[in-house]
Amino acid sequence: MGAVRLVFQAGLRRRWRSWLAIALLISVVGGLVLAAAAAGRRTENAFPRFVAAHGFDSIVYATRPVPGVAHLRGVASATELIFPDAGNPTCDCAHPINPNNFGVAVVSGRGRSPFTLVSGQLPDPSKPDQVLASSTLQQDDDVHVGTVIHVPFEAPSEAADYNNPNTGLPDPHGPHLALQVVGIEASEVEFPSGTTPVYLLYAGPAFARSVLPHTALQYQYFVRLRHGAAGIPQFDQQANQLNLGMGSVGASSEDGTAATIQASIHPQAVGWWILAALAALVGLAVVGQALTRQSAVESEDHPTLVAVGMSGRELFGLDMARNLVVGLTGAAGAVVLATALSPIAPLGEARLAEDFTGVAFDTLVLLLGALATVAVVLALGIWPALRAARTRRMEERTGPSRSSAVVRNLVTLGAPPTAVIGVRNALERRSGGSAVPLGSALLGMVLAVIALCATGVFGASLTHLTATPRLYGDPEQLGFNPANAALLASLEHNPAVTAITKGVGAGDVDIDGKIVGAIAGTSAKGPLLFSTVAGTLPVGDDQVGLGVSTMHQVGARIGSVVDITFTTHSGAPHTEPYRVVSQISFPQFGGFVSLGTGILTTTAGLVHVACLPGPQLALCRQKVANIGSGGVRVNFVPGPRGKAALDRYLAAYPSITSRPLAPTSLVNFGEAVNFPLIFGAMLAVFGAATLAHLLVVSVSRRRRDVGLLKVLGFVNRQVVSTVSWQATTLALVGVVIGVPLGLVVGRGVWNTFANNLGAVPVTVVPILLTAAITAGVLVGANVIAIAPALVATRSKAGDLLRPLD
Repeated sequence: MGAVRLVFQAGLRRRWRSWLAIALLISVVGGLVLAAAAAGRRTENAFPRFVAAHGFDSIVYATRPVPGVAHLRGVASATELIFPDAGNPTCDCAHPINPNNFGVAVVSGRGRSPFTLVSGQLPDPSKPDQVLASSTLQQDDDVHVGTVIHVPFEAPSEAADYNNPNTGLPDPHGPHLALQVVGIEASEVEFPSGTTPVYLLYAGPAFARSVLPHTALQYQYFVRLRHGAAGIPQFDQQANQLNLGMGSVGASSEDGTAATIQASIHPQAVGWWILAALAALVGLAVVGQALTRQSAVESEDHPTLVAVGMSGRELFGLDMARNLVVGLTGAAGAVVLATALSPIAPLGEARLAEDFTGVAFDTLVLLLGALATVAVVLALGIWPALRAARTRRMEERTGPSRSSAVVRNLVTLGAPPTAVIGVRNALERRSGGSAVPLGSALLGMVLAVIALCATGVFGASLTHLTATPRLYGDPEQLGFNPANAALLASLEHNPAVTAITKGVGAGDVDIDGKIVGAIAGTSAKGPLLFSTVAGTLPVGDDQVGLGVSTMHQVGARIGSVVDITFTTHSGAPHTEPYRVVSQISFPQFGGFVSLGTGILTTTAGLVHVACLPGPQLALCRQKVANIGSGGVRVNFVPGPRGKAALDRYLAAYPSITSRPLAPTSLVNFGEAVNFPLIFGAMLAVFGAATLAHLLVVSVSRRRRDVGLLKVLGFVNRQVVSTVSWQATTLALVGVVIGVPLGLVVGRGVWNTFANNLGAVPVTVVPILLTAAITAGVLVGANVIAIAPALVATRSKAGDLLRPLD
């Protein structure tokens, strides 16, 4: 062991730079992998932690104070919010504030806080004009700290008219205030869940004292239950027995909404974990190649060490000791890098839910990751160490040299010596007595180009998906909800309108024992405005389309028959068989239907299961036809005429129109965090590191060859050209094999992703991006080759007499 220690210490003093380079490579690879894994965990846990601290199970709406809510059986806490009835707000913002779902609230002080402060500060308790603005106002209307919002309020005498659904909102005759935003907050009701966004301002105690006595008031109670969702039925039953006042009163469950929000954030967490896994796979190849090359370089000394009495086991131990040192150093660096990168995540909606967005040390991920890093480095180093330990004699190390057919053809064609030698160095492992492990490097280069091209296809297809509503279930251009008879008549007689679909939410239905949200649609003009992934839209009373997730849940496929149970007009469940005729990409609808989840039937098909023959049949049909407030989806002719008609309807019906919005899950996966771009950047870094390490090793081990070339008359310019030809050849191999395979792999991965998501799979091959990747690989290879080429020019004839490092 003493001899092994002495040789190890000598090797450390002699080769500490190359060992440090490998340790830094391990730090970068491991740090990026651990950072992505920790980001996924932080993202996944952000909203559940937010709900635990600031969330609620139910909201009670009332037009009078109901303090008894807090004393109902099973209630853990009830936070009272007082809302003065407000008119249309105005401000100098990027967009006019949507008055729908806008309100000013005062937290009475009892119960838990309904929000967390995202930025800025809380309102001064002595200033009635200071407020917090909701994160939705910041995102949609660019409201920020310092923005002034003018809000008129209804007088107490206007309360009855304000709460009467059969009359329009009265002109506000109460106080008119200019409210200054001093902070941005986030609360559970503001996170996107497929419903109309909520826009809130939170005022302080001074506002409550000076303004509330002069306005009409509404009350909301944010209720936390001791048994969570399990206590909702009992609580709803008790809440319905309370005197909540007149108007829009009642209770609503928030647990389903919270599940929808978490489901929209989950793809971002999955994206981080996929990124970590892909980076780990690529990193394994990069680090494995580096360890293989280092073992090959150090095996030059093995014949000498064997001659002085060292055994194969001791040679193996030397290599593994080096691997342990670089593994420990790299793991420590990976933990430091991952910790430094932790403030980047979470992003998007998850970042709003995170109470602390600074540097975070994830003990579980980082410590286990550090141990795994050391173990993986040791495992990757076993085979190169065993292989190097078997090198006992010089002739075993050198072996025969194979000539490349490409090199022979270049010689035949009369290519310049720099090109011939550079290509030879790139394609032939041995040059005289110097061997360079090229196979793994060529494979790594090809895999890097495949991954880059596949990432480009995936990213371009994802961008196309988020920019094309018909692919994620929204083929319409405008939606109206509700749509009165006059509007429907106008749409039907407008020649610029090509399709009108009356789409209604049918609520939850039971399909083969699974509860799923349902949509029923009827065409008033043109085809049904729903997107099919496969099959045809349902037209018969006994036909349905299902989302891909729903298909998997119930084990259905196109052509199979499923049993659907719906609650009839009389309240009794009724079951009918339906044939699945299509896979549908659903729009996000009310929080219970989204992309791959849901059932689509015709309105007649809904009547078929919901209305039984009998004296109440006509009344039941009328109620089914009126369900869902009469939402309408509309398409227009292409071109200027259609755009002009669309703009006219937008201007005429601003409060009931909506445009298609990308599902939050897609936004969180592809826009809040651009995973394809991040992974592409990682691949570029790893590929560059692989090529740089190969060129450095090659130049170091072939310096005798360069010295001999200089003796024969090569000048420095020719030496640089030789290294450049070597780098170009390696890059060309990667491009020629990797680009076509990358496009095929990208198409397959995207189709699988889109199908599992529930979207219509349309692959986009980015020609310009592919050309840019090809050019970038070739140019980048030559840029990386500059430093090794300059080092090669320092080789001298005297190097022929020196041992290789």
